[in-house]
Amino acid sequence: MAEQKTNVMRALDQKKVRYTPHEYPHGAGAVDGVTVAGLIGVAPEQVFKTLVTRGASKSIYVFVIPVAAELDLKKAARAVGEKSIAMLPQKELLPLTGYVHGGCSPVGMKKQFPTVFHET
Repeated sequence: MAEQKTNVMRALDQKKVRYTPHEYPHGAGAVDGVTVAGLIGVAPEQVFKTLVTRGASKSIYVFVIPVAAELDLKKAARAVGEKSIAMLPQKELLPLTGYVHGGCSPVGMKKQFPTVFHET
């Protein structure tokens, strides 16, 4: 069976960036990032998750943080100059980004959004 390409894989292929794909079980029951790290044999400190939010201004923001961490919405809002932000409802994720919950990447989204990476 041929490997299924994700948006991020297509973007990296286009730019001729080398990468190693990792597969893990996914589906209706989302697997948390710490579990994914274990499944692919990587320390959780080396794995990050991508979270998509909407600010009070209705602008979309992307945050990339360690899988074991929780996004502090107040700090995140300050980081992007918003009064407040909230997590994007899951049903809006695929149409907006092209990615499903549990498989989102800041690379290869349908549109580019301001993206903030955790300092680690």
